[in-house]
Amino acid sequence: MGCGDFSIEFAIINEVNPLDAVVRAMNVLRRGKITVRHITMDMSDSAIRVSVSVSGEEDEVRWVCNKLDKLYDIVNVKYMPEEVQLNKVVMSNG
Repeated sequence: MGCGDFSIEFAIINEVNPLDAVVRAMNVLRRGKITVRHITMDMSDSAIRVSVSVSGEEDEVRWVCNKLDKLYDIVNVKYMPEEVQLNKVVMSNG
């Protein structure tokens, strides 16, 4: 399989020390043979939602997702290919 761009999304249960769970998740991402391009985290009282843009082999992305899914405080791990965005032309009067 070839390299591609993927989006990995998961939620972390926001309990006693949620930053420990974030560090564990980042260590899994670091150990994968993927390139992390962008990470977005949205923290609320009940959960931390994480979206990660990565590049790499789909098998490696799947490996990372499986490892994340085994962490006890992480739920709803999923990945999907990112769509190629076409350059948009903006036209205006003037």
